[in-house]
Amino acid sequence: MRHQLPASDQWLVESQGESILLEALPMLIEAGFQNAGLVAMEIDGLSSLPIGIGWSSLLRVPDQGENLRLRSILKGREEGGITTHDVTIYGDDDAPVISLKDLRLKAMGAVPEEQKFTLNRN
Repeated sequence: MRHQLPASDQWLVESQGESILLEALPMLIEAGFQNAGLVAMEIDGLSSLPIGIGWSSLLRVPDQGENLRLRSILKGREEGGITTHDVTIYGDDDAPVISLKDLRLKAMGAVPEEQKFTLNRN
């Protein structure tokens, strides 16, 4: 809980009713990992879990209700079933919201044949 942390004074303005924006939007980062995982599933036929990220840059906070879209690029493969990806999330106006670089996924197993897919990109 926040009140149990040693530097609880950093949330003082929030407790006084002021709205606080997050430094990073964790659900957008999670969406980036999920999207990169779909790319790894489609291209390599592997189910993966995130193991790291090089860096992220939050460029702007999306508007409430704004439609977002993701673009994941498989950049490379490392030993041990690790793939690296770059992910960018865009808003309604095609302006980037967040950029994730060198997102790393570790293959945990093959996708069963009956669950393999190809995304329609039309």
